Amino acid sequence: MSIIMSFGVKRKIIGVVIIVVIFIFLGSLLVFDRPQDPDLIAYKVQTNQVFEDAKIEFERLRGVTLPSDITLSVYTKQQAIDKWGKPASNLDIENILRQENIYKSLFLMTENESLSNASTEWVASWTAVTVNNEIYVIYENFWPWDIPNAKAILIHELTHVWQPAIPSPTNYDSDQAQNALLEGDASYMANYYYSTEYNKNISNSSNSKISYNTSLPAFLYLPKWDGISPNVPNAVYNLNWFPYIQGETFVSAIVDNYGWSRLNLCYTTPAYTPSTTEQILHPNKYFTGETAKPPLAPTPSDDSWTIIPSRYGYPSDTYGEYFIYIMLNQWLDDNQAQKAATGWGGDNFTYYEKDTDFLFTWNINWDSIKDASEFNQAFTDMLKLTQATPNGNNQWLTNNNRYLTLFWNPNTATTLIICSTNQTATNHAFFTQ
Repeated sequence: MSIIMSFGVKRKIIGVVIIVVIFIFLGSLLVFDRPQDPDLIAYKVQTNQVFEDAKIEFERLRGVTLPSDITLSVYTKQQAIDKWGKPASNLDIENILRQENIYKSLFLMTENESLSNASTEWVASWTAVTVNNEIYVIYENFWPWDIPNAKAILIHELTHVWQPAIPSPTNYDSDQAQNALLEGDASYMANYYYSTEYNKNISNSSNSKISYNTSLPAFLYLPKWDGISPNVPNAVYNLNWFPYIQGETFVSAIVDNYGWSRLNLCYTTPAYTPSTTEQILHPNKYFTGETAKPPLAPTPSDDSWTIIPSRYGYPSDTYGEYFIYIMLNQWLDDNQAQKAATGWGGDNFTYYEKDTDFLFTWNINWDSIKDASEFNQAFTDMLKLTQATPNGNNQWLTNNNRYLTLFWNPNTATTLIICSTNQTATNHAFFTQ
C-alpha cells in the first residue's frame, strides 16, 4: 500500500493495513491457536518459505518477472514504530500539528485527540510494509502458518514491489487517488490469488476459516472495531482506509471493463493515472476523463499573513470529494453527506499564519448551483450538530476560540469557508479574489 497518512507518514512507505483488521479482529476464528511467543528461528523459516511461494504465484498470475533483489525482514511492533511511527524532524511535528488544527477546525477530530498518537497506533497495527524492494512483516501481527492469508498478504506486498513509479502527487486529493490505484491493485491481486487458487479448494481444506477479504466494510461498524486502535480518530481511520476499500472497487471496474492492459496503462501513461478521489468513487467519471477544476484562492487584504506551503510544496492544497464526505458524515447521515459531496468539482485550500494566529480559506467549486446549495445546507446542518455558536453573518464560534464563516452567493456554484483564531480575518470583506 502506498500510504500518505493524514498525519504525515512518507509516501515511500508501503504496507498492508486492510489485512491487519481482518487478522486482529477475526484471529479468534482461526482453527489454530497462535503461540504467545513462537520460536523466532522457526518463524523466519516459515515466513521465508511462504515468501518464496508467493513470488512464484505472483509472477504466474500477473505474467511478469519480479526484481531478483527483493529482501524480506521480520520487525517487531516497536521496531516499526521507531522506524515509521515517529516524526523525523521538528518540521514533521509542525506539519502534524497544523494538520491536526485543520481537522479539529473542521470537526473531524475532538479537541482531546492527537494525530501524533494516531500515527503511532496506526503503525503498530500494520501486518507488513514495503519500502522500495524491501518487505517487512510485523512479528506480532503476521502469522506465516496460516498459509493462504499469509501468502495473500505477501502477494499484496509483491504487487507494490512490481508497480512502476508514477508521477508525484501535487495535492492531498491526487495523492489519495494514486494511493487508491496502488492499494486497489495490490488488494485486487491478493484477492484474485485467494479466489482463484485457494477458494476453489476450500471445501477440502480445514486449515483456516477466514478469507483474505471477507467484505471488510462491514467490519468497520462492528463494536470490537473501536477497540483495535482507540487512539486513531474515526475520521482518520476512514480517510486512511479509502485507498483499500474504494481502491479495489475502482481497480475491479477497470479490469472488468477493459482488462489488465488498461490497468497497466495507469502506471505507464499519465493520462490514465487517476487524479481525484471523485474518479475513484465514480469510475464512470474516470472513464469519461472528468477532472477537477480548482477555483482561485481568495487572499487576505492584510498582507502580514504568511502562506504555509502544503506538504507537497505548493501554496495551496486540494482535499477532494472523499474528504468532504468524511467530514460531513462525522455528523450527518450517510445519504445527506454523500449527496452533498457528490457535486464536488474542485477545491483550493490555503493555510496562513501570523504570530500565534492561523487562518485558512477553503474555496470549493461545485458542478452546479444546486450542488453548491446542497453543500451549503449540509455544512450548516453539521455546524448546528457540533454545537458551534452562531455569531451572526454566517459566522460561527467553535472550539478553542476559532471563528468559522461560510459564504455562498445563491447565484454561483462556489462556496467559501474561512476559519481563523482572528475574528476579523474571517470577514469576507477583508479578502480579494
